[in-house]
Amino acid sequence: MRVLFNIISIFIMISVIFLASLNSKLMLDFIIWSNDGAKALTHHVNLSTLMFLILLAGIFAGIFWASSFYISNKSKLKEYQRKLEKTTVQSDEDSSKVAVLEEKIKVLEKALETALNQNND
Repeated sequence: MRVLFNIISIFIMISVIFLASLNSKLMLDFIIWSNDGAKALTHHVNLSTLMFLILLAGIFAGIFWASSFYISNKSKLKEYQRKLEKTTVQSDEDSSKVAVLEEKIKVLEKALETALNQNND
């Protein structure tokens, strides 16, 4: 899946570069500010430059968007690891408690057996 995404990304970048090279002479006029009767404030931009800027903006937006998911998943993974570690420690404590209780039962059984043997003698 990762290879497919990389291939699609490369195809999109090559397409943008190709379209920008075909339209390298085309200029666009942006109206930045205009009052009804006043002279408009405009800016002339080459279309290929605009396409590259939009491509870069898309790349950075994708990086930031993916980074937010990465950070979220990383924090969830750390939380899960802490929970798993806590569960492991709890199970270790429980198994050691069981072992101690088993030893106590053995001691009590021996004491009971000894007491019964003394009463029989």
